Amino acid sequence: MDTTVDRNTPYIRRRWITQALSLRFNDGLTYREIAEQLNISSSATHKMFTRFRRTGISWPLPEEYTPERLEEELYAFNLETNLPVKKRRPDWPIEFKIRMAELSLQPDACVAQLAREHGVNDNLVFNWRNLHRQGLLDPAARAGMIPVTVESFAVPVRQNGGTPDSLPVISCKLTLLGGSLSLTGPMTPELLRALVSELREGEA
Repeated sequence: MDTTVDRNTPYIRRRWITQALSLRFNDGLTYREIAEQLNISSSATHKMFTRFRRTGISWPLPEEYTPERLEEELYAFNLETNLPVKKRRPDWPIEFKIRMAELSLQPDACVAQLAREHGVNDNLVFNWRNLHRQGLLDPAARAGMIPVTVESFAVPVRQNGGTPDSLPVISCKLTLLGGSLSLTGPMTPELLRALVSELREGEA
């Protein structure tokens, strides 16, 4: 099974960590030499080794330490306060989601193994696969038509037979992927068209 995926994704930002550790402990290079060879700053190199010492992880790395786990543990705390850093939800690129969904749909695919190999929770892969099946991961599909229901109320008539100067009251209900939006009040056709246009662009 081809599980090649573009690894330029948010879950690993420092691919040089393992190589830097090897250059230090196996080859005896200085922090400055490591920084120059890997084309990273001396400050980043020094801070990474400070974190490595504080975590107490041994070298050579234990077998269970994947690059994802190593980075997660090294950068799980604030270097100055030693307090845990609040984790942020990764902002997975849409291309990565689609690729993972496609891989999970292959006949011999194992979602748990696929998720583990790419540092993703398997529940996310299942969710992306379901969305992909429904066509909801494709930006072009998500930018399709938005269902709109417009209901016009009866316009009150003046006793002299004329119509009021104010605009008619319109009830508008928009059904979106995440819920629905209802608007009631004076609204021109131009304003309604502009509203629908903006919502369609937001879905894209």
